[in-house]
Amino acid sequence: MEQVNENVLAEIKKLGAFDLEACYSCGTCSGICPLSKEAASFPRRLLRYAQLGLEKRILAAPEPWLCYYCGECSETCPRQAEPAALMMALRRFATRKYSLGRMADAVYSSLASVFTWLLLSAAAVVAILLAYDPKMNLDKVDFLSFISLANIHDAGIVLTAFIVLAAAIQLWILYRNMRGLPVRRDRDVGAGAVPPVGIAALKAGQAGISAWKALNESVMQKRFGECADDKLRRLAHMAVSWGFMGMFLATLVILGVDYNILPLPRWVSLAIGSVSGVACSLGLGYYFYLRLKGKTAVGKYSHPSDWAFLLLLALSILSGYVMLFFRFMNMPMAAYWTFAFHLVVVFDLLVTFPFSKFAHVIYRPVALFLAGMK
Repeated sequence: MEQVNENVLAEIKKLGAFDLEACYSCGTCSGICPLSKEAASFPRRLLRYAQLGLEKRILAAPEPWLCYYCGECSETCPRQAEPAALMMALRRFATRKYSLGRMADAVYSSLASVFTWLLLSAAAVVAILLAYDPKMNLDKVDFLSFISLANIHDAGIVLTAFIVLAAAIQLWILYRNMRGLPVRRDRDVGAGAVPPVGIAALKAGQAGISAWKALNESVMQKRFGECADDKLRRLAHMAVSWGFMGMFLATLVILGVDYNILPLPRWVSLAIGSVSGVACSLGLGYYFYLRLKGKTAVGKYSHPSDWAFLLLLALSILSGYVMLFFRFMNMPMAAYWTFAFHLVVVFDLLVTFPFSKFAHVIYRPVALFLAGMK
């Protein structure tokens, strides 16, 4: 018999869900959802799991990672149970449960999150104060005279190792929860739950097809376009995703140039980063607009963790552009301290990557793969 966790409903409500008890399981939400088809049936099934306290089934379900939060289910709910808000709350719930040592609790708990961001920022500031060179070049902007390449390299290695290790462990936790996922067979399509399957059941051909479709959906987000009136939000989401990856690529390029690994001029990195930053900024601008307008599902029920992610990403881009402006204006001190602020923001964004809203970047593709999306 499956164990029931009586605290599940209360936990999910704290993460953004609303009057779940109002649901009388009419099925309107699943009927209207354009993504609820074949073996994926949501949000009705997950809402029922939450009501019954079936934590293991919630954590084994890929649906929270497949939902694009268009809000159609909430708009048509006859009881105003807000199933769309539930889906996002379940994603936060899963992120907390999958996280290493429950570190995500520090990001999603209202009071704890404030102290978390403050402590992380303070730690980054202390590290910069210890690493910067007081004999920096004051005649011409030279960021490597402010903080040496060796210090940046060492800090990057430590941060990357932490992120990779935490992400790998958490993906293993996700897999262990989802390894009982149903596998779709022709006779089972639309029939709901089917026998569990693990890695052994994923034959090479099936795994290859599933991996390709998961990657394709993660990059192109075609199913996002199936949601009504969400074509622009899809473009904004892609702009944020691709823009961030482009800025990450620009960082790798400049590191390769600094270490004489890539025989490229520095302007290549600048061009990639600038274009990617503009794309990401446009996408972020649209998401800020939706949240401030407050008329769509995205804007009505934003969680503080959503705002924290958007603000950190926006500040990292803005500080990067300001830093470059001071560089071109040859204002060394202004450029250096803007660079320091930029490093603090980027550190906060990256060190919480496996535990924040940002984590869906790795969870979604894996969930798509394990679910065998078609």
